[in-house]
Amino acid sequence: FVRIADWIAGWERERRADVSKIFAEISGKLSIPLGKTEFVLRARADRIEQRSDGTFAILDYKTGQPPTDKQVRTGLAPQLTLEAAILRKGGFPEIPAASSVSEIAYVRLKGGDPPGEPTSIKTEDGTPDSYADLALQKLTGIAQRFLVEGEPYRSLVHPMWKKQYGDYDHLARVKE
Repeated sequence: FVRIADWIAGWERERRADVSKIFAEISGKLSIPLGKTEFVLRARADRIEQRSDGTFAILDYKTGQPPTDKQVRTGLAPQLTLEAAILRKGGFPEIPAASSVSEIAYVRLKGGDPPGEPTSIKTEDGTPDSYADLALQKLTGIAQRFLVEGEPYRSLVHPMWKKQYGDYDHLARVKE
């Protein structure tokens, strides 16, 4: 813990040089209209920074292994991109709608050597804003699909997860 605290103190000094305001543990939500109903996406962001250029950075602290860039870009780990979508649509009350997200990142806190490790997600063929828009589009499509009566709730949609067996997989109704 002491190593992490020392690391955070140094990281904060560096980081705050380009930050005009920090929002910690900030709650937000976004209503997604679906015909006669709506789906409400809620989030609690660990940290959102307003940068001196007016853009925003969204950071999430992790004590375990954070998702990879590819998992975030492909939508397998949509937490940060959906938080960015909420921000862009004005879902965090203290942040104006139509704001731009210039960075999404994980900050891994592990206590070892090094005690902390910030990792910005590389958006190689887009921007954090474009990935936020895509994540919202995908979530809207999924929510609309589940409005269809009889649509199954599949337990293992992606082939990469079929090799792993979870604690509750025996409860899945996959044979039906």
